[in-house]
Amino acid sequence: MKHLTTFVLFFVFVSPANADNWPRFRGADGTGVSADNAKLPQTWTTTSNVAWIADVPGWGWSCPVVWEGKVFLTTVVSDEPNLTPSKGLYLGEGVRDPAKGIHQWLTYCFDLKTGKELWKQEAHSGQPKVPRHPKSTYAAETPATDGERLYVLFGDLGLYCYDLNGQPLWSNAIEPRKTAQDYGAAASPVVHDGQVFVVYDNKEESWIAAFDAKTGDERWRKVRDETHSWATPLVWKNEVRTEIVVPGKRLNRSYSLEGEVLWEFDGRMSNLVIPSPFTAHGLCYIASGYVGDDHRPTFAVKPGGSGNLVPDGKFENSESIAWYQGKSSPYNPSQIVYGDYLYTLYDRGFLTCHDAKTGAEIYGKQRFTPGGSFTSSPWAYNGHLFFLNEDGLTCVVKAGPEFEIVARNDLQELSMACPAAVDDKLLIRTASKLYCLTQGAELDAAVTAKMQPRREATAAADLWTAAREGDVKSVQRLINSGQSVNARQGGRGSTALNTAAVFGKTEVARWLIENGADITIPNQDGNTTLHIASFFANEELVALLLSKGASPKAKNGRGDTPLSGTSAEWNDALKEIYNGIGRQIGVELDLEKIKATRPKILQRLQEADKLE
Repeated sequence: MKHLTTFVLFFVFVSPANADNWPRFRGADGTGVSADNAKLPQTWTTTSNVAWIADVPGWGWSCPVVWEGKVFLTTVVSDEPNLTPSKGLYLGEGVRDPAKGIHQWLTYCFDLKTGKELWKQEAHSGQPKVPRHPKSTYAAETPATDGERLYVLFGDLGLYCYDLNGQPLWSNAIEPRKTAQDYGAAASPVVHDGQVFVVYDNKEESWIAAFDAKTGDERWRKVRDETHSWATPLVWKNEVRTEIVVPGKRLNRSYSLEGEVLWEFDGRMSNLVIPSPFTAHGLCYIASGYVGDDHRPTFAVKPGGSGNLVPDGKFENSESIAWYQGKSSPYNPSQIVYGDYLYTLYDRGFLTCHDAKTGAEIYGKQRFTPGGSFTSSPWAYNGHLFFLNEDGLTCVVKAGPEFEIVARNDLQELSMACPAAVDDKLLIRTASKLYCLTQGAELDAAVTAKMQPRREATAAADLWTAAREGDVKSVQRLINSGQSVNARQGGRGSTALNTAAVFGKTEVARWLIENGADITIPNQDGNTTLHIASFFANEELVALLLSKGASPKAKNGRGDTPLSGTSAEWNDALKEIYNGIGRQIGVELDLEKIKATRPKILQRLQEADKLE
């Protein structure tokens, strides 16, 4: 029976109608599923099954799009070093200040067969007006094409249109706004029936608008009462009508092609809404799963709804919702339906599988080995699913009701962009490269010898990831290879020692201290490592820091000392502070242990204070 099930599944996987093009974020239909092709690779390295490699300067996590042999990609290049996009989860509101130096907002076009640069266009040159979170970039939005024109969105700058030979046709400026946690606009544009749809949810003036594809003229604009959403909108052509589905923290909504609200409902979405909606089996899947939130829902919505889809607040009573799961959604990656199954990739390296039509669990959380952090959304072809982590490692999983990793493919560089699979070629963007992969291709020796991946920036990012995960060996390797033990993340944030203290990785902290880490360097909030270790009640690390001369009187940016911060009375308000920070960093804190250990920490600090 098992073999029969697998055989049937192989033939029912849904693929885009046009295998030769990948015109938008996650492909022609926004599902991440590609048409099968025997030459699409299942395994690869930095040199094997590699047709070509193109250098991509600057920083950008936009995804490649492809139309009739042309690959389009955006990036932003600066003349001054700035924050390096880094892996993992973060604490705080981004970077607070715009990046420095002159930046160039660029669009590249490469030949799909050879990797040759066909053209390059600069949309703008100048200094950014808004900050950018170190996990994001100023080129986060993926372009879109209708086969006639290329639509390039730099969300805090403007919408730019080129013909496919690179000639500028029109542009429409966008007023930059403050975004939650400085993530930027990030939602990619979609094009349908002569209109380009753009969503810009921010903390000042959110909106959805439609622009004329030929002229760039704004056809309509609707204000949105949303602040924490980055999902790429979905043009859903269903059996009833064609509509635009846009998730939101406050309300999930559907708009007509003229901008009128068709339906909406309060999904009690999690704090940050990032996964993009998509369709399969006649249903529209909507999800949000900010790390640590109690409610991380997935909805399977039926077509044809109108008004408030959940008038009584009970999702299970709605005639328009086929099924609902309350804690089944990812934070950054979008989900994928392949065959009859919905797969959910969690940022911290877990995978679940549900029946796509009913929501019934097929298997619960299965952990990738090795794990790592995941931002890129999964893709699928040839009966397999592919999951790319931020280290550049892709785990290949056999599709079906059982979890089985069949391959691991390492490109050895920071990776957060979603790939594109076109005909017999797979395109993967890393921090500095665009790889074109196909079965049986091999780079010649001359090309391999000239490869000089940008390791300096990615090694720096790796250091904080290793510290966060407690990977002593990787920390040792990175420091011994030349990474500064006192480097600050992005040139101004936390040191690796600060990071190890936040996540309670005492052995990493011990090794860093023994190898020259400066215990007095604060993070961007002015907290020294002793502040951090005391707050998180890490008795062992506090003792180590005090033995090395850390001062209990050191003041942070608010004037608090480790001693004063630890002496605060334990109450519900303090518990909520701990819970909030735990959610921010993606860790479930042991509050009972912290409560029990805080008095011991306080006593140690008081004794050290008397000796000063």
